[in-house]
Amino acid sequence: MLKLIESPFDRCLKCNACVVSCPVSNYSLDFGGPKHLGPELKRLIENQDLLDDPRVELCAICGNCDISCPEQVHVTDLIVQAKAIHSELSGTKFRDKLLSNPELIGKITSNLAPITNIAMKAKPIRKAIEKVMGIHSERQFPKYEFNNFNRRYKKKTANSERKVAYFVGCYATYNAPEIGDAFVEVMAYNNIEVAKPDQHCCGIPMLANGQFEQAKKNAKFNVQSLLKYVSEGYDIVATCSSCTLALKKEYVSVLGIDGAEELAKHVYDSSEYLRMLDEEGVLNKNLSPLNDNAGYYAPCHMKAQGIGNPAMDILELIPGYEIKDLAAGCCGQCGTFGFKEENFTLSLDIGKSMHDAVEELQPEYTVTECGMCKNQINQMTDQVVKHPIEVLAESYKKSK
Repeated sequence: MLKLIESPFDRCLKCNACVVSCPVSNYSLDFGGPKHLGPELKRLIENQDLLDDPRVELCAICGNCDISCPEQVHVTDLIVQAKAIHSELSGTKFRDKLLSNPELIGKITSNLAPITNIAMKAKPIRKAIEKVMGIHSERQFPKYEFNNFNRRYKKKTANSERKVAYFVGCYATYNAPEIGDAFVEVMAYNNIEVAKPDQHCCGIPMLANGQFEQAKKNAKFNVQSLLKYVSEGYDIVATCSSCTLALKKEYVSVLGIDGAEELAKHVYDSSEYLRMLDEEGVLNKNLSPLNDNAGYYAPCHMKAQGIGNPAMDILELIPGYEIKDLAAGCCGQCGTFGFKEENFTLSLDIGKSMHDAVEELQPEYTVTECGMCKNQINQMTDQVVKHPIEVLAESYKKSK
């Protein structure tokens, strides 16, 4: 039987703020909504032992309900627990188990990257995957790199006065190692050496698919690994907003991992970290002008951290650089959610506000921290998408 951490729900006022902010509820009547499948379902579970409700599978774990709740009820935590219960009682599809483990997929697929990337563009293969696996044939996939970040960067220790332990995440490791390269470069321009600790997937995809025990196993490993670096004076920095949210919040409030609360005090998003350096007056501002006109898309998991838009704060330091907030809602990709055949159309419906914002602003390119948001932007627009750390690295390079 699952051992779930207690998450308070009695503060829920039934005000519907979470329902109004939920991107899925706004486009589908099939989903009961975060209030019903969060606090209300938890009340029923408390009174009737375990209660299985398959509608929790329509929750994308975006976190918008948590942001909107005036009583600070962690609605997402409750739904994650309901997903775990549903998975235990009703089982999990092989597809969902596979999607919940991007680290395993990355290891296998990056080794076969040239073949995989070509094969995944072939319509017959995509149709076969839809039929066998239930992954929609029209869904675009991110590319994989044979020369992934694990192969590129093996430094385990740093010797600078200020030092960073980099939580790379699955996307920057296997799909976009250029993000990791850019991060190391930007830190070097600020006289900070970067170490890459031993690490596993942050576990967010597992929680989204009801794989609670596997997420807990990964979280325990990551906390133990990263706390060793904290004890040696390292700051923990991630370039993926979902990874950062996991390290800051989910390990503490959902999984209840020993040491997670202490670790969370030392975890930063990469742009948040650079903004902190700027506030301390130690950021290298020798930045070359970039006469670009960009749009910024804020991932839901960045908003859920409650730290504002650090990427915009940092990129606005670049001379001549113009960046505007797209101010759009959820992209609809939501990690593994948008890959599933039954969610594909709903995923695009949710992403319409993002699509319309890009079309209205017409930036030269879009900036976002989230690899899956990038995937959806690529799916729905013809935009080039960059990570903020890549833009900053470009400015530093030109200044050199």
